[in-house]
Amino acid sequence: MFLNKAKILSVKLLILCSLLNHSTVVWATVGDKPSSPSAQQREAFERLELLVSKPNSTEYKKLREQIRGYPLEPYIEQLTLRAFPYNGNQQKITEFLRLYEGTPLDWPLRRTWLEQLAKNNDAERFIQFFKPTANVELTCQFLSFKLLRKDDIQSVYNQAEKLWVVGESQPNECDPVFKAWTQAGLRTEKHVLARLALAADGGNHTLIPYLKTLLSEDKQYLADLWLSVRRNPGYVSRLSKFPGTHKELELAILQYGLTRLIWRDDDLALKSWQKVLAKYNVQPTSQLKMAETFAIALTINEHPKASEWLEKASHENAEEQLFRWHLAYVIKSGNWQHALEVIDLLPSQIAQDLSFQYWQARAFEQINESNKANLHYQQIAKNRHYYGFLASGKLALTPNMVDKPLEFDPMTLSQVANMPAAKRAHEFLQLQRYTEARREWWYLQSQLSPQQELVSAVLADSWQWHDRAITGFSNTGYLDDIKRRFPMAYKDQLLNHAQVNQIDPAWAFAIARRESSFMSDANSSAGAKGLMQLLPGTARYLAKKKVSNQVLFDPDSNAGYGTQYLRYLMDKMDDNPVLATASYNAGWRRVQSWVPRKQSMPVDIWIETIPYKETRNYVKAVLAYRQIYAQQLGQSTGLFEDLVNMKLGGVVIEPPATRN
Repeated sequence: MFLNKAKILSVKLLILCSLLNHSTVVWATVGDKPSSPSAQQREAFERLELLVSKPNSTEYKKLREQIRGYPLEPYIEQLTLRAFPYNGNQQKITEFLRLYEGTPLDWPLRRTWLEQLAKNNDAERFIQFFKPTANVELTCQFLSFKLLRKDDIQSVYNQAEKLWVVGESQPNECDPVFKAWTQAGLRTEKHVLARLALAADGGNHTLIPYLKTLLSEDKQYLADLWLSVRRNPGYVSRLSKFPGTHKELELAILQYGLTRLIWRDDDLALKSWQKVLAKYNVQPTSQLKMAETFAIALTINEHPKASEWLEKASHENAEEQLFRWHLAYVIKSGNWQHALEVIDLLPSQIAQDLSFQYWQARAFEQINESNKANLHYQQIAKNRHYYGFLASGKLALTPNMVDKPLEFDPMTLSQVANMPAAKRAHEFLQLQRYTEARREWWYLQSQLSPQQELVSAVLADSWQWHDRAITGFSNTGYLDDIKRRFPMAYKDQLLNHAQVNQIDPAWAFAIARRESSFMSDANSSAGAKGLMQLLPGTARYLAKKKVSNQVLFDPDSNAGYGTQYLRYLMDKMDDNPVLATASYNAGWRRVQSWVPRKQSMPVDIWIETIPYKETRNYVKAVLAYRQIYAQQLGQSTGLFEDLVNMKLGGVVIEPPATRN
């Protein structure tokens, strides 16, 4: 994979040629003549998508000739066959599915064809063309046809069991399969109880009354208990409602309820747990698991008994987050000697984590063992990492970027670029059809060797497809190609809007990198959109008018609103970039509630004890990314020197009177 220095120049020339013309694929040598798709072919392709229901028309036939050899031509064939999934086209459908099996071109046509075969009750051909899928309707139809043919019945029953024991309702197509499985005597009460627990714990609780009818009479009360605890976890405090008839099953319900109740009413949860221990025989492993849950919740809630439960829950096989919260609690309380003791008890594989190494150095510093502290800081500072940058700040050193651009074989790059899936991905990218482009890219990754997969990240970067490049380097574990992993994407837009809104441009780049990896069409499950992941409501508040999704997916507009929001948060947070960064993720009102009121706290400790894991990791990442971008922008590299000397709290931050 790696080259000697003699080849580096040719590699650089190769990438330079690619960057000069993003509309073409990468070619191996100057002598190769690229046959780039034309704008006319792209227009013809998009017009043909509207004509697939008229394949005999003159326009359709003319345009099909224009796109011969065009990378996306198979999509027109697929769409045409989907429009006419009839027996007369079986030969064409069969050949198409053979050619493109497993690619993104496969499933849409296969699904349409299977649905047509199911409609025609064509069991033989349905079974022939079926492939394992997450589509439950088609899976159950497949199993039903297998039953009719009495084909591998035991396999059908095994799959029926997996499909039935879920926390959600299943489609009607599954009813014949479930009926046969049940009539064969294979559905047991154990299955019913398992599905009952899944439906109650995060599933569809409306299934519970139905499942109750499937239980023996002496166990039906368990369904009522599950439903009551699902609706109100405080129900576990009414231990008289738990008769002890089936203690092990009741205990599972109680433990489920208590893991929810501890976050809502910790004192009631602690009191109820003691009663449970007195009434039920709780195994030691279960007690330890509950102790871990309680310890973390009590620590985050700043409960007086947090220390007691942390000590009770700590053991060598505990979850890593228990150790992290134990250490966070100890350093927040200022007991630095005990912090060293907690770290000494860590399993070796966890103790190697940079976070624990940093806090060990901090503890040595606090107990005046400066030589040990500095030795630790020097080792940690070698890393391009949040904790490495903190250690650099402690030593007043320039942060170490560890920048080693990837060296690779240009022929491998050419091979990947000329694979059909890569060409299709590139064409969709040119058409700004990002979802389709990513589907082809994901398929491409599944076909590559480790060396090719790594080089494909370079290819994506040469196309300025930054989110795929960033993800590619991350997935392959090559993390030292800084300029490709932290590109200056949308540079003009971010620099311009950062200047207009008077915020640090390195911060704007860091936020965009963390939020979307520069994916301009990013759309989160919470509804945040675009480059800097703006919620429509936030954009509406900033603009004082409704802002369309189209505007939010425009990189320039999104950068404008995103940097404006950063300025807004800085105003709210007394120009403190750490608090403003946390607010971008968690909301400024919540962050204000986390700021200590009675006395100030070092900012590294405050970050380490942010209650929300997502926000805690978010702040660390953005601060580290900001340092990386600051150095790329030629800014002062003392960000973390300021950070390690910063304190928060002791004074309540009052928002400006003109802000809401």
